[in-house]
Amino acid sequence: MLSCSCNFDDDGWYYYPPNDFSQFGHKRRKRCCSCNKFINIGDPCIKFDRYRSTKTDIEERIYGAERELAPWFMCEWCGEMFFNFESLGYCVDLIDSMEENLKDYWDITGFKPDNSSCSGR
Repeated sequence: MLSCSCNFDDDGWYYYPPNDFSQFGHKRRKRCCSCNKFINIGDPCIKFDRYRSTKTDIEERIYGAERELAPWFMCEWCGEMFFNFESLGYCVDLIDSMEENLKDYWDITGFKPDNSSCSGR
C-alpha cells in the first residue's frame, strides 16, 4: 500500500534502495519479488541488497553490526514503477505488489485508465 510516510516495523530485515537498473547476471533466473515473473539472465532489473541486524554477540563478532541476506530482484516493469513511486515521494514496501500500488495511485489521484491500456505488459 502506498504511503507518504515510512513506518518501519522491525520485520527483521531492511534494504538499501538501488539507484538504477542493472543487468541480471546470476547463474540462474530468479523471480521478481513483486509480480513473481521470472527475470532471465541479461534482463534489466533492480537489485535490493538486504541486511538484518546481528542477533547474538558471536554473530556480531563474525559479521559486524549487520548481516547480509540474499538479495531480492524486481523485473524491469515493476522496477520502473518502484522508481517512479519513490521519485513522487511515496514510501514503497518491497513485499507489496507494484501492480497493486499502481491501482492505489490511480485511486489516490483519481486517474481512470481505459481498460485497454491498463496493464502495459
